[in-house]
Amino acid sequence: MKKNIKIYLMVGALVAGLTACQKRDFLAPPPITVALDLQKTFSDEINTSKFLANCYAPLTGGLDDFGNGQNFAQLSDEAEAGPAYLATNGANFGAVDATNNLDNVYSAMYTNIRRTNVLIANANLMTFTPSSKAKFVAEARFLRAFYYFELVKRIGGVPLLTSAVTFEELKDAAAQQAYKDALKRASFADCVDFIVKELTAAETDLPWAPASDNDRGRATAAACVALKAKTLLYAASKLFNNETPAPAGQPGSMSRPDIGYTSYDKNRWKLAADACRDFLAKNTANGNWYTLYAGGYDKLFTESRDAANHELIWYRQSMDNGAIYSNPGGRLAGYAHNQILVNLVDKYEMLNGKTKDEAGSGYDEQQWWVNRDPRLAFTVLKNDDTFKGYKMEFWSNQGGVAQGQDYQDTYKTSLFFKKFQRQDANTGVQKWHYLRLADIYLMLAEAENEFNGPGDAYQYINIVRKRAGVNMPDLAIGLTQLQMREKIRNERAVEFALEAQRYYDVRRWMIAENIDNGPVYGFKVTRIGGVIKHERYVIENRIFQKRMYLAAIPIAEVYKGTAVEQNPGY
Repeated sequence: MKKNIKIYLMVGALVAGLTACQKRDFLAPPPITVALDLQKTFSDEINTSKFLANCYAPLTGGLDDFGNGQNFAQLSDEAEAGPAYLATNGANFGAVDATNNLDNVYSAMYTNIRRTNVLIANANLMTFTPSSKAKFVAEARFLRAFYYFELVKRIGGVPLLTSAVTFEELKDAAAQQAYKDALKRASFADCVDFIVKELTAAETDLPWAPASDNDRGRATAAACVALKAKTLLYAASKLFNNETPAPAGQPGSMSRPDIGYTSYDKNRWKLAADACRDFLAKNTANGNWYTLYAGGYDKLFTESRDAANHELIWYRQSMDNGAIYSNPGGRLAGYAHNQILVNLVDKYEMLNGKTKDEAGSGYDEQQWWVNRDPRLAFTVLKNDDTFKGYKMEFWSNQGGVAQGQDYQDTYKTSLFFKKFQRQDANTGVQKWHYLRLADIYLMLAEAENEFNGPGDAYQYINIVRKRAGVNMPDLAIGLTQLQMREKIRNERAVEFALEAQRYYDVRRWMIAENIDNGPVYGFKVTRIGGVIKHERYVIENRIFQKRMYLAAIPIAEVYKGTAVEQNPGY
């Protein structure tokens, strides 16, 4: 088997990982401060538990993925970075290559994979309770599958490394060259198969749901089945499974086995749908433990430890990025780095189920928030909202009036992130969601529509639309497959707004060249004669290059393997 290119498991990495992990109990153990001794570590259940915690520790996700409050929302049609110096602004003008990529997780993911490989490889040393041993190994296999999924959804096929390389195997130049010569990317198909098989194996030794509050955030059988469904949905999507292939040498061309399948197969959509149904069937068999949260769409993102919140299948626990980057300036003293685009606002339907541009919708640009899908008000902070004790004032000094108390001249949209934030304090408490039940329903709707047409898709999209506190109308009967496709895509944009789903959705659908390649809009807010006015304007015209459908393999990593081929266009 291929081995990880990392040679040593450094104690410093262990300590850093434990420090970074903010979970309680299992997921926040005391730091390991001695050099790793395999026998001593894996023959002891507590030490093995600590090592497993370090496999969880590197989990990422939030509103500060790239530092300075930069995140995936700013790289999609959801948000704009406020200050011009932020790197996401450059990326939105096509400044992305093999040496300059904000979303560069390649080396980090292989470091994470190596940790899981070490634990799995030393299962024979675990002489403690067999059930604990089986669970530890299953959690490590789940995490390894997750880390590979994170690579594959960005890059396509990658080297499949399932054991940790030893010093002896790379002890001299000849051995290192031999290793380089053998290192190559596995096919996309092989990577998908590997992830699916790992998840299937891990599922058998894990509980369906967290056994206690302290276990939230740990891998479960439900997380295995849900991630399997997500992997198969990506695999069925156009970027990797294109019915009308792009020209050779481009993403979606079906011409290279490492960047996608080499032939289209509609049945891949059925595999994704079956995996979603498998989740729902097993959930039923387990007393429907997972349900859509009834405590409010807004609280879904701040109250994950609510005992009644069973929507979250797997997520990053107890993460508090703070509100400093997302909040506006003025009285909340934020940096206003995260500003919501009008492009996202436009996706929210009216309460009558019509889009804002449909006849009879009742839309008024000067009261654009009135009679809209309730998720809009839970997601977007606007002028005149009462938020954290203040009534927001975002108007400029245009017309010679005094500007609002919360206005700054770096505002491009005058719309800010409300999602993920509590009203009771100036903090942004986030439980970063990787998998939740609403995603299962919308993935099933999408896969069903692509394989069989709109029929069964209605049921699953309407379940999400009718969730407690939202209660949007059912979709109109009689939609074509194309019309249903657009409805599902829009529903995903609204339900998962700012959750780092949109960035990857428009890539796997191969519509980013339309969505992220053109004008993005903001509002200019004025208050003249006591009347508030919202003026829509073009902030910028963004640039998306087709090579950006897939991320580049960092150039340094390409040089590590003689046979590692770069993605198209880089």
